[in-house]
Amino acid sequence: MVDIGYYALLAALVLTLYGIFAGLSGVHKNSENLIASFRTALLVVTGLVVVAFGSLVYAFATDDFTVRFVANNSSSDLPLFYKITAVWGGLEGSLLLWQVILVIFTAVVALRYKKSNHETLPYTLLVLAFSTLFLLFLLIGWSNPFERLFPIPGEGRGLNPLLQNPGMIFHPPALYLGYVGFNIPFAFAMGSLLSGKRDDNWILTTRRWTLVSWFFLTTGMVLGGNWAYVELGWGGYWAWDPVENASLMPWLTGTAFLHSVIVQEKRNSLKFWNLMLIIGTFALSILGTFITRSGVLNSVHAFSKSNIGPAFLVFIALVVVGSHVLLYLRQNQFLVKEKAKGFWSKENSFLLNNVVFVAMCFTVFYGTVFPLLAEGVANKKISIQAPFFNSIMLPLGVVTVFLMGLTQVLGWKRTSVSLLRRNLIGPVVVTLAYVVLAVLTLSTSPKMLLLSSMTVFALYINGYELLQSLRASFLPKGDQPKPSKLKALIQDRRKRGGLLVHLGIVTLVIGLCGNFFGHETAFTLYPGQSHDFSGYQLTFTESQEFPVANTRTLAAVIEVTQGDREVARLKPAKAFYPTRPEPMTEVAIHRTLFHDLYLSLSSINDDGSATLNVFYNPMVNFVWASMGLFALGLGFSLSYKPVQKRGGSLLD
Repeated sequence: MVDIGYYALLAALVLTLYGIFAGLSGVHKNSENLIASFRTALLVVTGLVVVAFGSLVYAFATDDFTVRFVANNSSSDLPLFYKITAVWGGLEGSLLLWQVILVIFTAVVALRYKKSNHETLPYTLLVLAFSTLFLLFLLIGWSNPFERLFPIPGEGRGLNPLLQNPGMIFHPPALYLGYVGFNIPFAFAMGSLLSGKRDDNWILTTRRWTLVSWFFLTTGMVLGGNWAYVELGWGGYWAWDPVENASLMPWLTGTAFLHSVIVQEKRNSLKFWNLMLIIGTFALSILGTFITRSGVLNSVHAFSKSNIGPAFLVFIALVVVGSHVLLYLRQNQFLVKEKAKGFWSKENSFLLNNVVFVAMCFTVFYGTVFPLLAEGVANKKISIQAPFFNSIMLPLGVVTVFLMGLTQVLGWKRTSVSLLRRNLIGPVVVTLAYVVLAVLTLSTSPKMLLLSSMTVFALYINGYELLQSLRASFLPKGDQPKPSKLKALIQDRRKRGGLLVHLGIVTLVIGLCGNFFGHETAFTLYPGQSHDFSGYQLTFTESQEFPVANTRTLAAVIEVTQGDREVARLKPAKAFYPTRPEPMTEVAIHRTLFHDLYLSLSSINDDGSATLNVFYNPMVNFVWASMGLFALGLGFSLSYKPVQKRGGSLLD
């Protein structure tokens, strides 16, 4: 079965090379037969890569330790669930996961848009085929997931305990669906430029791809934060770690792109911005994989001796340089005379939104990449910590949240000062009332007050706009009968979808504001002793040792009471894995709507005492709850389809 997977990859490589040759020849000769052969080759490549991926899954499920990648990332005592997730627990498997998602997406594009994008589709597929070729070369030449191991070990090394979390079934695939998904709008944008098309059809075609990719990337980041929260034991979910930043950078430019294309649809402007943003998003998606998978985080010098790291850099350089050369050669396609607009207009608000998101992305890029460059070039260890990121990202985030509210009350072209004043009276009064109340009742910092007040501002406007939209739909219009509830609910879907996503962002920011009120402590208790913390009494009753799956777990049993009422019995623990020398922390959490009581066991000491780290985390569950609003907003937005006029411009 393993040999089948390897030879399937080899065959996929040969067919991809043939397909690219056929595609280039077909475009050059305007040959429908060659282009059809190109599409067919890509569909067969999809099947071959799926077979290869299935072969690797089978190797993990059957404990085939003749495969080096399986032996290094699995063991026979690992539950089947984690054997499957171990497929993408290392470099080789994660690249194959990327590859299988890419070829499936490519097949969907080849089949779905054969007629509607007849002129640009061959160019689009060529861009996707070159991405496929790059990954196949990596998989076969430098990161072969089917490489044999000799002598054959009797047992595997096991999966990293940190990865033995149910979130592993969703977190990495979600990130890769987001990363790879942005390959599609990038390919269509390049296809539009290569074919010489001057219309906005690529924007229309890729709208849903962009929305879904953004959603999966967002989901992957939130799930990654939740994984860190429940696995690492430090009480938080975001630490500005390079791995976290690797997914944040394309998310920032992708979010800017999502908003910026609206201006191109409505006002036929910001075309250059949109092309630059989608190029940047795709390049940063590749950079994210390079940062997390090239070995550069472990050692810049070890990276310099590897093959995959330089290969990624070359590919990123080709993407960036090639795209910009194409932009220069095709600048007449997108350099249009901007229409006149007033200062207070949606166009200007979206433009400022682009600038802020790009500034945030540059901040994260600098803070992530500069230490790596310093080590590689000057052999100096430089660490850029959370205070640097927070000092810049917080004020930029405040501006972003403010714009999220302000843009809703602005009109296209221009908005009169009198109308703007009338639209802002309600939200400004409510925001000022909140500021006064917060100053009087909360002991907080000016930073938190500024962020939370802008959150109230955005919440009021977006919530009001959503309610007004729903109210207008449910009321009869003129002599027409009152619409059904379902029909009223699904009207104006694009606007409502966007408002729901904005409310999701507001919910997430409320969760972030809770960080300003969180606190922590550490203490040691003997059996029967208690400690008061944030309105709770924590009593250490006993220690317990018990086997769980492939581990031995030592837990401290903590009785949590409020007054005379027991509210929880928590068991923070240390898990001992036979394949790992150091125990892993297993946290215990008492969750409520507005806060978490988070316990992490530092140690069970020789004298029978337990040392605990305890965190009080307000509003943290709002961060996870935001995903529900994101999903609901996505559903509304995906169901909306713009109408295309002749000439390629778009209408609502």
